Amino acid sequence: YNAAHAGRYEQNLVRLIEQLRTDFDAPKAKFVCATLGQTRKGAPGNEGKILEAQLAVDGETGKYEKFRGNVATVYTNPLSQGGASNGHYGGNAETYMDVGDALGRAMARLLAAK
Repeated sequence: YNAAHAGRYEQNLVRLIEQLRTDFDAPKAKFVCATLGQTRKGAPGNEGKILEAQLAVDGETGKYEKFRGNVATVYTNPLSQGGASNGHYGGNAETYMDVGDALGRAMARLLAAK
């Protein structure tokens, strides 16, 4: 991963969320982000920076008060089961299902919150 891109990932992710809400005229739209599955918490280098950025926008962290109760990040590394492919999540269909389920559950929690 490019160091300059990784260093601005968090800032750009915040802008993406804000811009999508603007473009769709949905200022209170809920947003769920999945992390990169191959990256573990505490990872060094650019992968670690990207993971930290993805985790930082989760409303529960408190870093972005405007995201509290309306943005969630799903840490997908524990869901990654590998596979025989070098594609995302090793091309393992069960991993895709588990990640999708976790994203759906995170969105359901956001929608249920008042």
